[in-house]
Amino acid sequence: MKFFKTSFIFLLTIILSTSTFAKEKVIFWYSLSGQLQKSLINMVDSYNASQDKIEIEAIFQGSYEESIAKFKAVSGTKEAPAIVQMNDISTAFMYKSGAITPIEKFIKEDNFNIDNLEDVLLNYYRINGDLYSMPFNSSSAILVYNKEAFKKAGLNPENPPKNYSDILKYSEKLTLKDDKGITKQFGFSMIMYGWFIEQLLANENNLYVNENNGRDGKSPTKVAYENELPNILSWLRDIYSNGYGTSYGREWSSTRTAFSSGKVAMYLDSSAGLRGVINNAKFEVGTGFIPNKSGEFNGSIIGGASLWITNSVNETNQKAAWDFIKYTTSKDVQSTWAINTGYYPVNKLSYNTKEMIDNMNKFPQFKTAIEEIQATKENSQTQGAILGVFPEVREKMVQAMENNYEEKGSVENITKRVAKESNRIIKRFNRINK
Repeated sequence: MKFFKTSFIFLLTIILSTSTFAKEKVIFWYSLSGQLQKSLINMVDSYNASQDKIEIEAIFQGSYEESIAKFKAVSGTKEAPAIVQMNDISTAFMYKSGAITPIEKFIKEDNFNIDNLEDVLLNYYRINGDLYSMPFNSSSAILVYNKEAFKKAGLNPENPPKNYSDILKYSEKLTLKDDKGITKQFGFSMIMYGWFIEQLLANENNLYVNENNGRDGKSPTKVAYENELPNILSWLRDIYSNGYGTSYGREWSSTRTAFSSGKVAMYLDSSAGLRGVINNAKFEVGTGFIPNKSGEFNGSIIGGASLWITNSVNETNQKAAWDFIKYTTSKDVQSTWAINTGYYPVNKLSYNTKEMIDNMNKFPQFKTAIEEIQATKENSQTQGAILGVFPEVREKMVQAMENNYEEKGSVENITKRVAKESNRIIKRFNRINK
């Protein structure tokens, strides 16, 4: 009898001890792969090792498109995660879904100081002045160019073009042909991705959609670029039709490979891809601000993704999720993250760390990207659009870019068509989601 009593007390002690010290498990859905995935897992492992109360379980969900489809299926159920990483154009859906708890709530309850965080990055995920999610992997568009090609063409490699006119002139000088008249180096290229048109529109201080880009909480009803888009498409057509530029399609890697192999001298890219481009190029890579008509920089729109806390889990789990998100914004964590991925650090103090200073000295090209976001004016144009059907509308813009490249119709007709088709998509979405 004494044995059973002792055994019972021993088991009870184990049970109580286990329940007392059990970690709060936080499920985190993410969509990064390759080297980015490795960097994320290292961050999660470092957090889990830094304390003994919370355990983050990071689960890969495929692409952003796959992740949002899965989230829609489990939102509001016990299967939903506590944290979900969503890309920039999912912001409207997440904001209106009723499935998330705004980050602003935790900031206020915790008296969390966000003064050291990059306001330009935060600004994208603010709606009506409140922060709904925390920037995690953020990037913006930059001009990338071949410094050696500039020198050979008699251009100053330290002075990249800033306006459309100069890019056209530079592209002409940078275009090289062989003895048979076949172009062996094009001056310019643009990836067929609608995000770049959004960037150029914002840098012209132009809204993408009405209702102040959807930033005041009202759903946009139509596009707002009909007056400015023809200027951008005409500039691009001039480059293409004169043989100074080309397209390598929608795949980012195709244009990057063409640049690294010397087949194109200038192109627009995301700052997040810069490290790989530098490593693959056999020449010195230069970087510059994205252009506009005047050359007076207004700003660029942040791309990438952010972290959202869902309300499908209880309050304790949400607070644990917030603790991890706070950790991801700390200066040392952000410094390591930026160096290993090429994304912007959310924390401005990260730039003062020794490892970041050393990295900037080794890769000065990143200074351009940082200077660009720091020079970005905070307004609704550079915040970017909040649009519930952004993926569908962006696809229509890509088709317009392709039609412009292939000269399928006049610039004016292409503009009217993309505006009409986009407005129809927006109208249908608003009708269904009243």
